[in-house]
Amino acid sequence: MIVFFDIDGTLITEDEQQILPDSTVYAIQTLRRNGHLAFINTGRTLFNVIHQSYVQKIGFDGYVCACGAHIRYRGKDLLSTLVPDDVHDRIVDAARSCQVELMMEGPEFFYFDLTQPMCLVRKRLFSRDPSRSRSVDEPGKQFNKFVTWERPGCAIDLFHQAVSPWFTHIDRGNGFHEYCLHDFSKATGIQFIADLFEKPLDSCYVIGDSMNDESMLNYVKHSILMGNGTEALKSQVEFVTRDILDDGIEFALEHYHLI
Repeated sequence: MIVFFDIDGTLITEDEQQILPDSTVYAIQTLRRNGHLAFINTGRTLFNVIHQSYVQKIGFDGYVCACGAHIRYRGKDLLSTLVPDDVHDRIVDAARSCQVELMMEGPEFFYFDLTQPMCLVRKRLFSRDPSRSRSVDEPGKQFNKFVTWERPGCAIDLFHQAVSPWFTHIDRGNGFHEYCLHDFSKATGIQFIADLFEKPLDSCYVIGDSMNDESMLNYVKHSILMGNGTEALKSQVEFVTRDILDDGIEFALEHYHLI
């Protein structure tokens, strides 16, 4: 079997503490000892996954990153799709004219609009690792996707329209928006891995919690939502497990007799 795990709100709590329950570590390590494959499946880009201490502590067979645009298995990149160069300036110009806060996410760096005041998210990410922050105006930048935050008075609908020829929009709520290249999603990442191992989709299990997990939760039969997950998704999944801090991962894997 292959089990795909979201990160934020699934493996770790979404607050500043980013708590990783001991039961989650035990459950996923037991899952792998039982001969199953464990993959991260996240909107985060690669560097923002593999260098995290909690990911290293658990241990995974591979990573589906950037909503399916970057896939790595046992240290080898199997797929890496970047936003085309001729689209870069259009994104930046649209963000500036529509007054939205922009962060481009690459396999090695975050790119921010340094001409704008530093937002709270940028302050937090910069304080963690300033070496990973770059300017959206930097030539030769490479990124897989991007996110925006609404500012007071911004023209978010006009921005969606401006980037819609290239990107699928995911409304994450509270003024936070995610944009992925068309033809890539967490669901396409699952299909890529299933094809790689010549496994039917019924052998795939997915565990998530929020709206950017919707594509993968709807893609396979064995879809699992965290108990702390988005209420609107609960009717769309096969099983709702316990909250993250109530041993939700362990409970789900036990429910399906994977551990």
